[in-house]
Amino acid sequence: MPDIITIVVPWFGPDTAGGAETQARQLAAALHALGAPVEVWSTNGRDSFSPPVPHYRTGADVVDGVPVRRFPITPPRPAPHEPYVPPAVQRIGQPADWNSFPDHERRLLASLVSSDALLDAITAERDKRRFLFIPYPFPTTFWGTVLAGERGYLIPCLHDEPYARYTTYRWMFRHTRRVLANSPAERALALRLYNLPPDRVVTAGEGIDLTPRGDGAAFRRRHGLRGAVLRYAGRRDASKNFPMLLMYLREYWARRGTPLTLVLTGRDPVEIPAPLRPIVLDLGDVDIQERHDAYAAADVFIQPSTYESFSIVLMESWLQGAPALVNAHCDVTREAVEASGGGLSFDGFAGFAAALDLLLENRALRRALGARGRAWVLENCRWDDVARRTVAAIFEHEVPTSTTPPSRTLHIP
Repeated sequence: MPDIITIVVPWFGPDTAGGAETQARQLAAALHALGAPVEVWSTNGRDSFSPPVPHYRTGADVVDGVPVRRFPITPPRPAPHEPYVPPAVQRIGQPADWNSFPDHERRLLASLVSSDALLDAITAERDKRRFLFIPYPFPTTFWGTVLAGERGYLIPCLHDEPYARYTTYRWMFRHTRRVLANSPAERALALRLYNLPPDRVVTAGEGIDLTPRGDGAAFRRRHGLRGAVLRYAGRRDASKNFPMLLMYLREYWARRGTPLTLVLTGRDPVEIPAPLRPIVLDLGDVDIQERHDAYAAADVFIQPSTYESFSIVLMESWLQGAPALVNAHCDVTREAVEASGGGLSFDGFAGFAAALDLLLENRALRRALGARGRAWVLENCRWDDVARRTVAAIFEHEVPTSTTPPSRTLHIP
């Protein structure tokens, strides 16, 4: 019997929010549907949006047909977050370079949610499992990699951010057996940052649920929308360039006077500046159908973030036929619109405004771009294909690394 693929993620469950957490859940279900031996190990916490306290019952569970084991959460260490080595690691010996890592990097690990009990279990069951850690920054991944050794694999969900350049994470990437990237651009980033052999980083990809069908007309009627509808989904914070989007939109509206509405969905609360409230509809955390109805109602989906390894919300918007406007400084989303022909990219406010002008004035262009994006998602984001590539990467079969396709889109400078 082959080793059990054990997905290790800080949070996991039907109430858990977050891109990496959604990916872990859907990948686990896809592996299970493929017939691969798979389990999920996680803490009993809810997600990064919630306090670091128990939310799910500790012990065995089943989610989407997949066996799950939840371990007691080990909350972040109290400030000032003294460096912390879990007991399981103390028993086998910490990395030889641990004491030479910068102090602030070791303190960061102590400031994040983990589970000492989960790490103990990795040590106890190491010989009959292959561990797939997701995402890269958390102690369950860093210390799990130390404990799993040659049985450790990594889905990093890597972004081009300061943390990615930390010595601790460079060590982790170099000591995991294989890295599974969500996109060719993420693979290229990992190779560039960590100087890894090309065969150590493969593009397994990521999928989305391809079944939802949004009703844009019904959404517009429910909310009394007139004029252009712009769409944003996901975290509403600086890490996703959400404040920049609001700033650009305010300036665009002031200059053009175009009747428009920005439709927002997302769990985290946000304060909309008073001058923008007349044109912003914030729905907060909505159910799946409402989310996809909102995508289908959109004339343009805007993704301003530069910290992406795949962008689930971009793929969901394309599934409903919405053309995309993405940040040219994000290799991952820019590469996706170039490969699909499903949108435009912008660099700065002038490019943002020019792209919106072009899209909002040309319905035929919007429909053509949206149709291309939808066709690309249906072809490239099937979970059964991702599951097969994941199994191939873990059990050392041939798996394509993927390269960047030629450009099929426009860049607005």
